Amino acid sequence: MPIQKSPGTIHRTVTLLESALGQLKADVPPSEIERIAVMVHRGMSRQHRSFHTPEHIFALADPDDPHGTLAALFHDLVYYHVDEGFEPEVGSMLLPFITTGSDGTVSLARDIPSGNRPFSGCCAVFGFGPGQELSPFAGLNEFLSALVMALLFEGVIADPDLLIATACIEATIPFRRADSNGDSPAVRLHKRLGETTETMSLDLDEEDLEWAVIRAVAFANRDVRNFAEEDVGRFLDNTWKLLPETNPALRIAGVYTIHSYRVAVQKMRGFLKSLDPSCVFQRYRTEPSDGEYTRLMELTRRNLDAAGTYLGVKFLTASILEAMATLTGGDAPVALFMGEMNNSGDASVLPEQLVDHLPPVNGDPRTDLDGTVYHLLEKGRASSTGFDLQNAPLSLFVYRSVGSEHLAETIAAAEAMHKDEIPPETFLASFPPGVIGAIAGAAAEMVWSRRIALRALAERF
Repeated sequence: MPIQKSPGTIHRTVTLLESALGQLKADVPPSEIERIAVMVHRGMSRQHRSFHTPEHIFALADPDDPHGTLAALFHDLVYYHVDEGFEPEVGSMLLPFITTGSDGTVSLARDIPSGNRPFSGCCAVFGFGPGQELSPFAGLNEFLSALVMALLFEGVIADPDLLIATACIEATIPFRRADSNGDSPAVRLHKRLGETTETMSLDLDEEDLEWAVIRAVAFANRDVRNFAEEDVGRFLDNTWKLLPETNPALRIAGVYTIHSYRVAVQKMRGFLKSLDPSCVFQRYRTEPSDGEYTRLMELTRRNLDAAGTYLGVKFLTASILEAMATLTGGDAPVALFMGEMNNSGDASVLPEQLVDHLPPVNGDPRTDLDGTVYHLLEKGRASSTGFDLQNAPLSLFVYRSVGSEHLAETIAAAEAMHKDEIPPETFLASFPPGVIGAIAGAAAEMVWSRRIALRALAERF
């Protein structure tokens, strides 16, 4: 059977940009299309990214929607804190419009000429103004990404088309609530688009503005559709890809510490627990339909619930290891206790793992376990990552040993320990008899330098 070949990500980026510009009747030389596409590809391929990559562009782009395709190409181009700055060409374009602080803050410059249409247009669509400090959680990356797009295509793409693409990017600012007047983010965007149309004398009527907001909402909902995955494993897959983006300590497999890993999992769990499902997907007029919105909400709630339990078990397991490390010599690499991942590609020789030394769980399998979470821990997320196992055998051992009935109280004890409200010994004593002893005994087989102390813990618990 012949081998099938497909274009690479850089070629697909060039093709997407060429197609979108052609549909918008923009006259751009091939060499310029190549230059811009290469810049976008380079920016989306920076080393600290694991989710917001060129593949994310292709997941969002709709070949029949040139405005949405432009937004897909540019909406994540700037990822300031994860990238630890700007891609050089992007940075040189943005430098006249921003000021940066030594503490990582980014503000809009105060002395931008009022006649600068790309800047004033983006400010109008986003509701920002000169001198404003931009929050990474409320539009910093989206605004600067849209500004790069506007600067590149001023006078090349018609202003109304550029406005619609900018609106699509603005709509991707995530997890926003209605304001004090009850206006949703989409309603507020519609109002700003109307004001921008008047201020910039654009040829857009009310029907055009309605259509623009509907397109923007549809695009924004595609950007977060992972929350409504039918397969919970795929939802967690993308959640896991975000961990090394937002937690630099996890970027080097085999080196990050137990404490760093626990903090990363705890932060993600806290975020998902606090997330209001009604703030994930947006609505405007008939987009999406009532039936589709109900489906999205039901899947989002289910996925958040399952992820909360899964992350709770992972957090609890990391807390056990952290307590043991604290009591036997201090923080250490996860790999020292757990064993290294098999990144060699050779399945015939596997690294020794802590779970190789665990006894079977005593008694019959518990009947109070969440079947979805059990499956995720046993079989794993949809794909592997470079920093963590796809499945979670130690967490599965903990989950089977503790059960759903006592999960909340042991998690509460872990949280109390991390707040220094109780000592590690008290936290470890909150588990059913034998659980901690089994894990400590298995860890003693892995960590020669702490074997005596770990065996003492095993005897104690």
